[in-house]
Amino acid sequence: MNLKLPLISKNTQKQVTNRDFISLLSGMKFGLEKEGLRVNPSDGRLAQTPHRRALGSALTHPNITTDYSEALLEFVTGTHTTAAEALVELELHQAFAANVLDDERIWPLSMPCLLPDSDADIPLAYYGESHIGRLKTVYRRGLGFRYGRQMQTIAGVHFNVSFPDDFWFWQGKIQGSQKIPNLRLVRDIGYFNTIRNFRRLQWLYILLTGASPAVDESFRLLATDRFLMQGRTNIAQGATSLRMSDLGYQSTAQESINISFNRLDTYCSSLESAVTQPWPTYEGVGLVDEYGFKQLNTAVLQIENEYYSSIRPKRGQNPGERPVRALLNRGVEYLEIRAIDLNPFTPNGISENETALITLLIVASALADSPVNTDAECAALNSLNARATWAGRRDNQKYCRNMTFRSAGLRFLNDLDFLAECLDQAFDSTKHLEALTDARCQLSGTKSLLSYEIEQKSFKSGHLAFGLDMAENHHQKLLSRFANASNQDGMKKLAADSLVTEEVLSEANEGSFENFVRTFVNQV
Repeated sequence: MNLKLPLISKNTQKQVTNRDFISLLSGMKFGLEKEGLRVNPSDGRLAQTPHRRALGSALTHPNITTDYSEALLEFVTGTHTTAAEALVELELHQAFAANVLDDERIWPLSMPCLLPDSDADIPLAYYGESHIGRLKTVYRRGLGFRYGRQMQTIAGVHFNVSFPDDFWFWQGKIQGSQKIPNLRLVRDIGYFNTIRNFRRLQWLYILLTGASPAVDESFRLLATDRFLMQGRTNIAQGATSLRMSDLGYQSTAQESINISFNRLDTYCSSLESAVTQPWPTYEGVGLVDEYGFKQLNTAVLQIENEYYSSIRPKRGQNPGERPVRALLNRGVEYLEIRAIDLNPFTPNGISENETALITLLIVASALADSPVNTDAECAALNSLNARATWAGRRDNQKYCRNMTFRSAGLRFLNDLDFLAECLDQAFDSTKHLEALTDARCQLSGTKSLLSYEIEQKSFKSGHLAFGLDMAENHHQKLLSRFANASNQDGMKKLAADSLVTEEVLSEANEGSFENFVRTFVNQV
């Protein structure tokens, strides 16, 4: 299939230079989530210690939690009017953690540290004895049976972004759908148009922000012939993002899901089908053993969040509410961009330059025409993204017959100066034009791609030594940041209060845990 870049029409370009459009852009909102493994600083081994009580409750702390493993920290910011503000908050949460983790470090790379020989020694995240806390641990136990625990130690950054409602009405007017009177419908259509165009550009995100071309030998590999061995480091030369490749969160079961991104209702119905459709392999795993639930159910997905997507439509959930129910009840609230590797050269795992570039690309995706996906297009995009992860930096990799990855990327970026200027005006910044210029330099070869820089570091020092060196560097910077923080007492109180909240939840348990799980899984 001959793929087409999602270019912004000349008519739309003419409409975006006025002050009204810039005002709409200034109403965007941003948030960040960053994962990072706790490691032993002497040898880079995965930490076996529990989540520190001084960090608060992983279940109820609003900003510091865990993901799959007890050792996999996750930092979550609130909602901000600029991405730069979200970066400041993210750094502060990590600074607080660094102050607590005096004998451990936060691993700075997406591909994991030195992992144990046995999956059983990768500790599951523990969220206390409340019903909802136990359910979260069961879900993670199920992921271990389905995909292996090593797979769940891969980390990344999530970039959350929303547009003001008036933006979608403006976009509908420009694109000829202004007769839709329903705000929620206009908003949902706009977000799904944006999702489809993001997916059409996912290869470009991978090329420009991919940062995981190497992995330690303790991460078990099925196809070692794809790698160059350098000591205990496996390097995939020319690769951009092993995290986003078939080494990542993928399976035969998930490949069977035909998720539609054309409309909210079809997206939700296809996910709902996946959480009810039995899968023979998972039926073979069974539902319970002598330790309790092995997984929440034996369907293709335990819950909707198990489906790994590079971008998700999101809506804040009520207590006990499933993601699809929230979307169906109230519509899309924001987008969660998940195809972003950890940048090991910055403590936040993502730089201000990268947040500006992602903002530019997602706004361009919202403005460009977005025809519905066909099955043929989806298959072609999946193939394109797979090649981008494993061989995106190789000169022979083609986007289409007449363009390489690099030339196609330059073609897309060629028309975005006007949009970068509008974003700079909207946020009183220079970063969007700077990020655009930087991306062009990377694609043209006058500046190295991030994955190339990490490949070279991995050649020279090895995956573990490079990661530990950067982890220590970040740790010292974060300690200095915490020492100068004005709200140290507030951060400590927030952690302490979260522990109390968790205790209240545990004491409020009603009925059996078995009934709680069944009610959650079967909610309509």
